[in-house]
Amino acid sequence: PLKKGIIVLFHKDGKEADKIKSYRPVTLLPTIGKVLEQILLRRLNHTLKKKNILHHNQFGFREGRSTDDAIHQLAEKIQDAKNKQLHTMVISLDIQGAFDHLQYNSIRNSLDEINFPSHTIETLKDILTDRKVTIQTAQGPVSWSQQQGCAQGSCTGPMFWNLVANEIISEEWQPNVHLQAFADDFIFVISEPTGAKLKATAQAALTKFQHWTDKHQLKVSTEKSTTILISRLVSGPRVKWDNQIIKRSTSLKYLGVIIDNKLNWADHPINMKTKLTHLHQKITRIAGTNWGLNKDLRRRLYKTVAERMILHGAAAWAYPLSARQSRLLNSIQRKFLLNITGAYSTTPTAALQVIEGILPLHIKAEQEAVYVRTARLRKTSNYNNINFNPNNYEDGTTSTKFHPAIFQLEDRISLKKQFLPVPGLNIFTDGSKIEDKTGSAFCVMEEDTTKYEWMAQLSPFNTVFQAELLAIKEACLWASKTNQQIKVWSDSESSLHSIASIDTKSPIAQQTQEILLKSTNIKLGWIKAHVGYSGNEAADVLAKKATQEGIPTFIPAPRNHIKSLLQKESITRWQKEWDNGETGRSVHNVLPKVKTTSTPWQRPEIMFVTGHGPFPTYLKRFNIRSSDSCGCGKLGNPLHYATSCLFTTSYHLTKPSADLEPLWWKRVMNNNNSRAKIKKLMHFIAENEPLLFPKDGDDN
Repeated sequence: PLKKGIIVLFHKDGKEADKIKSYRPVTLLPTIGKVLEQILLRRLNHTLKKKNILHHNQFGFREGRSTDDAIHQLAEKIQDAKNKQLHTMVISLDIQGAFDHLQYNSIRNSLDEINFPSHTIETLKDILTDRKVTIQTAQGPVSWSQQQGCAQGSCTGPMFWNLVANEIISEEWQPNVHLQAFADDFIFVISEPTGAKLKATAQAALTKFQHWTDKHQLKVSTEKSTTILISRLVSGPRVKWDNQIIKRSTSLKYLGVIIDNKLNWADHPINMKTKLTHLHQKITRIAGTNWGLNKDLRRRLYKTVAERMILHGAAAWAYPLSARQSRLLNSIQRKFLLNITGAYSTTPTAALQVIEGILPLHIKAEQEAVYVRTARLRKTSNYNNINFNPNNYEDGTTSTKFHPAIFQLEDRISLKKQFLPVPGLNIFTDGSKIEDKTGSAFCVMEEDTTKYEWMAQLSPFNTVFQAELLAIKEACLWASKTNQQIKVWSDSESSLHSIASIDTKSPIAQQTQEILLKSTNIKLGWIKAHVGYSGNEAADVLAKKATQEGIPTFIPAPRNHIKSLLQKESITRWQKEWDNGETGRSVHNVLPKVKTTSTPWQRPEIMFVTGHGPFPTYLKRFNIRSSDSCGCGKLGNPLHYATSCLFTTSYHLTKPSADLEPLWWKRVMNNNNSRAKIKKLMHFIAENEPLLFPKDGDDN
């Protein structure tokens, strides 16, 4: 029962429904079987990581590695070859149904090459035997034995693939040949000083790769494989796979990012514009100008779907952005802003961004690029003339280094809601933040007597969570130097959970785990804060004191501090662009300060404040009418209808003097009652257009 799976087919978007290859099979496996796979996988991953078995050029299905790492390394390799003025060929190879055609013998042989306990290896091999899958058909369920392939949905499948692929990635390649992979997406970067050498080297590399695919009964699709040539050669060399020429293009898609033969990333935003246009069209089917999803849901769809799609791979293509790319990104964003607000299509983009509190996309893209480069790629980056050094921030890309079998802290860390001090020494820890100062402290107590105190003053950017963890770590370090049974108490449940987790990414928590596993005389416990426990109260006082008098201690800032700094700089940059802009000045008068929260304005108010609505002045400006006069003979602008038009007296607001007009706009647009009146006014104008807008040529 552990090896029986049920296949569910998912249709691939944009593929023909009547073709079997248009469906992706996902196997639903028994939960208990997946639990067993996870237990084995944790042990296998630990060994692979500890012994550095997997090649560093394999980025897929590996902790602490992502598409950003793969794209960044590829771009670096290409740029390095360009700097050396070498002719470079990039070859992307597509393996047909890689996971479905992976041979079990290949997996078994790869497992045999690992120096790993035999009982675990044999259990992993056993997972591959007697597997059965079932699929529902029109005639009922059909079952068969699975003889090859890794079930898409299994826990071990990705690692089995990595083990087999590791053989070819770890091959000894020529100096100018670079091969990397993200799961089954292989890509070569081959550089040589002449076209002839480039062709020979590339063809030799493909021949070696083909020996590997033949050995493991895998097939490469020449139709989906692509090469690009980065060179000044007029007619560059072409290469073959199995006597078929691999098509050459000016760009190729790698992990969702378009890489062009000039490496200027010009094609990627264009491709994303096409993709996002399709998404926008789908959204308009459920959210029109006056119907469908409400404004908040539209905004959320943009932030969580559209924006994340656009920003994928930004560390490569958006650092830095060209002026052309910036304009293109804002044109992409504009479609979604219009859909969110329901505003007229001529409404300035800058005004819509401020009204909705949505950061201009070109600023957001560069912000995302710097964050990924600093926090994930660990590369020094510059933003708004501020240097972001990764060494100043926590490296939260990898979890604990301990073998799962020895990571046994369950009986050492108690989260019970009961305070039971141990005989002898108890240590109480705490962290505190007062204004911009952070303190960390612990005190050693024997009954009600303080035996030792420790205090540290941290940097303003350090969090209370870090301070709590540091206090626990230092307390454990102090306790490890004694031979007594000691219990360390903390009122921070989150800190204790972090230390108890084998998956924690916190460096301080990992250091604490190491101390605990080496020192069996220490236990941790949770204590409720501010209920009168003397030890906890003493630690609280000490932590507050540490903000002023503690030993200055540096620990890297949390990664979210990078986001805070970048957001602050982005707001500053956005504010500067908003102040110096030429469009949306009527909105700038009302909303001079940018912020990332949306205004409560709905479509009628937006039309009113921007002037882009059913007003004669607007209609004449865009050559829809020849006259800008209202039916009453006056200039037909928003202020006229709201304060003096004979036809709209029921909706009038007090008319301001000319010098107080800017203040009037601010007060009206920030007052709920005034905006409610404006809404009614705009509905009246829309419903009485023949009355308010005389036909062209009428003299009223």
